[in-house]
Amino acid sequence: MKKNLMKLAGLLLAMTMMLGLASCGQQGAQESQPASSNPAQTGSVESAGGGNESGKNKLAFFLPMTGDQMQYGESLSRGAELALNQYNEAHGTNYVIEINDDKGDPTEAVNVANKIVADSTVIAGMGSFSSSCAMAAAPVFEEADLLLFSPNASHTDFPSMGKNMFSAVMSQKYEGAEYADALIERFGTQNVALLYQNTDHGVIATDVFTKEYEAQGGKVISKETFVPGQTTDFSPVLSKIKEQNPDLLYVNASYSDCAQILMQAKSLNINCQYVCPGMALTEEFLSVVGNSIDGTVVLSSVPAFLPSVLETSKLDDAMQAFVDSYTAAYDEVPDGFAASAYDAVNIVLDACEKVGTDTPALREEIAKLRDFPGVSGYDMQFNENKEMVKGIYMFDIENGQFVVAK
Repeated sequence: MKKNLMKLAGLLLAMTMMLGLASCGQQGAQESQPASSNPAQTGSVESAGGGNESGKNKLAFFLPMTGDQMQYGESLSRGAELALNQYNEAHGTNYVIEINDDKGDPTEAVNVANKIVADSTVIAGMGSFSSSCAMAAAPVFEEADLLLFSPNASHTDFPSMGKNMFSAVMSQKYEGAEYADALIERFGTQNVALLYQNTDHGVIATDVFTKEYEAQGGKVISKETFVPGQTTDFSPVLSKIKEQNPDLLYVNASYSDCAQILMQAKSLNINCQYVCPGMALTEEFLSVVGNSIDGTVVLSSVPAFLPSVLETSKLDDAMQAFVDSYTAAYDEVPDGFAASAYDAVNIVLDACEKVGTDTPALREEIAKLRDFPGVSGYDMQFNENKEMVKGIYMFDIENGQFVVAK
């Protein structure tokens, strides 16, 4: 009886091993079948860092493609598209981009973020134009442990909202401090009046600028605010500023508000040095002000590729190639937003080629970025807090055109 049981056990064990071997053979045969031709389903991108075994090959952007901010969404999407197409051609890869419309609305950004993290082919979320949309979506990406690389979020708190948050643009706390240092270097320590929009961006930028400017020996003698989109007559607040007799008037606002404020300041004979931020680096701004505020200084953490700027400065080879290829593709000169999206795509894809597409490896690799040769700035790098740091640019308005400050 005992012998019979032992024989039966041995027979069962042999049968089990044979079934296991057959199963392994079938599985191996399935794995050796050619992949589907749809890259979004198969993730057929090959990379030096271990390929794309996880099936990920998509960068999912969420941008304002409709609504009041759609012009920014269009620039960002075009810069991203150009970068991806060039990268695929140069590296023989087939990464893809998906553009989602968040309408510039934080609630919609959250809805889109939930859609993105549910897509198993996504390497990273890429958005948005506004810090408010990027920050609203950040918890969704953090919970899903998926990389979120924004092409334009500059809010001081964004990088610290989770281990997966990165941005291609400089944090406001560094940008504001750099602006203060640049003005002191050029004009010395002066009495400055600040007029800024009452938004998160305006408040943070003003606070950072004030702290750095006064730490360097300058003096902020007036700080006034306004509600963007609602204020059209700035003469009351400008009259208050005129009484302070400032050496510099720094207006931190969108290009349309900057134009109106500085032209009204000129009509009130506020005779001092005018300063505005990179938001004013647009043809639309110049079409409004003409040569009425010649001598105004514009500070920016991204370069400008407007014709007048290109005529007065020589770009490095990478920037010139970007301008040429963008102009050929879209029949228009790129702006700083397109350049930021272009760099964001290249930074993420470079990391993918080195370490693969899994989020933990990607975020570790991206955090090591140093001296990246981008087209949206120079000496681009992340510090120990995952904050982007890079140099700034200074422009003057001469004869109604932007020129690089000498």
